[in-house]
Amino acid sequence: MNGGFHLAVLERADAAVLVVDPSDLGVRWASPAARRLFGGASGLLPDLVATGDAAAVGTFLQATGSAGASRLSCAVPVEGSVHRRVDLVARDLSADPDVRGLVVVALDVTGWAETADELGSRLNTDALTGLANRTGFLPRLEQAVRGAPGPVLVFLDLDQFKDVNDRHGHAAGDHVLRLVASRLAAVVAGRGTAARLGGDEFVVLLDELDEQQAVDAAREILAVIATPVTLDEGVIRVSVSAGITFVRSGHGAEDLLHQADLAMYRAKTIPVGVAVYDEDLEDWALARKHQVDRLAERLEELHAENRALAEAATIDQRTGLPNPATFDADHARRNRAGEPYSLLLVDIDRFHSYNTLYRYLAGHETLRKVGEAIVRTTRTGDRAYRYGGEEFTVLLPGTRLEGALASAERIRQAVERLGLEHRGNTGGVVTVSIGAVEVMPGASVTDAVEEASVAVLEAKDAGRNRVVGRRTGG
Repeated sequence: MNGGFHLAVLERADAAVLVVDPSDLGVRWASPAARRLFGGASGLLPDLVATGDAAAVGTFLQATGSAGASRLSCAVPVEGSVHRRVDLVARDLSADPDVRGLVVVALDVTGWAETADELGSRLNTDALTGLANRTGFLPRLEQAVRGAPGPVLVFLDLDQFKDVNDRHGHAAGDHVLRLVASRLAAVVAGRGTAARLGGDEFVVLLDELDEQQAVDAAREILAVIATPVTLDEGVIRVSVSAGITFVRSGHGAEDLLHQADLAMYRAKTIPVGVAVYDEDLEDWALARKHQVDRLAERLEELHAENRALAEAATIDQRTGLPNPATFDADHARRNRAGEPYSLLLVDIDRFHSYNTLYRYLAGHETLRKVGEAIVRTTRTGDRAYRYGGEEFTVLLPGTRLEGALASAERIRQAVERLGLEHRGNTGGVVTVSIGAVEVMPGASVTDAVEEASVAVLEAKDAGRNRVVGRRTGG
């Protein structure tokens, strides 16, 4: 081999490089790194790799001339140690007068391969139970489809497992799942593969069985899993439902999982807890879906009715304001908070006379307009209510008497500005009389309302269409 400079570089480099005779695949030259990797690197290159890979390496080298640069992974035995995983990259340089052979670069990828295997194992294994997960199970199921008919797929779902978590905690639930997985792996050992799809769902791929054998196997699994679990929290009883389908060509893995899953849901509705898939179950599932959809629609209707009833129980239908029951609850809550607040009681002047003159429909409309005027006038955080008859109330959190009087005066003016005709009232328009009360610490809800009523009577005695303020106990 010519090219002294390049040869010197290769002699000192860590790269494992070989020159192979294209006629007999014998090693004509090897770098020091190659000699270390291949245990001397003498003889035929296919003889230097693991026996199981020799034929593949020979075919790979013979095809290098027609394929240009190519790559192959193989195992290389190491005396006193495990095989090394090596990638071979070859290029035919037979026409080069300095080479006249196949140049093979050997890359030791053992560490990368081990890391990839470990990552692959993690990706394909359920971390909680150690069983295969969905990612790891699906390729096995696809392989079974290619070898069908014969294998049996069993879909398992723990019954009411949420109750275990709710009653005993998630740590106990995880313990039960691990125990179920261990029992499942033991009962199918040597005759199938178990996996956890997620949550409380497991699957088993069993070797070739007829229908009765498959049902018997499923019942055996159910019996083993049903053995009570004893924990510090108490004895936990676990039951499971099983759906069976037979692996046939023409069905994908997801199709088979759907079939077994459907059979499992059918099993939950029958005492034996085991069901075998048949096409009629598709119609049954569709009917069940329609039934569930109808129930969901009815449930939503009931929720809407309940919401309407709840709203009706808290809202005055004449004005749209919160009603007396809501006021009583809010007022009691505000009073218990122990923080300063004020209360307004708003009474429409001569409203009985108004109804006599203009009839009740006009009276209803006036109540609505007065309520709207009160709401428009109140501050953010204040809340107005229809208290009953021609009376309204307003709660003013964090407000002392002076602020309450100012708010009441704004309401009085806003109602008067509405200009609603009232021939039976002084001034010819609808007006209101308002009692404003600052609720002192220790005063009861009843005291507050009574003081406001007294203030309203004083306003009316003083000529109506005015505001009178008081403090509870004052």
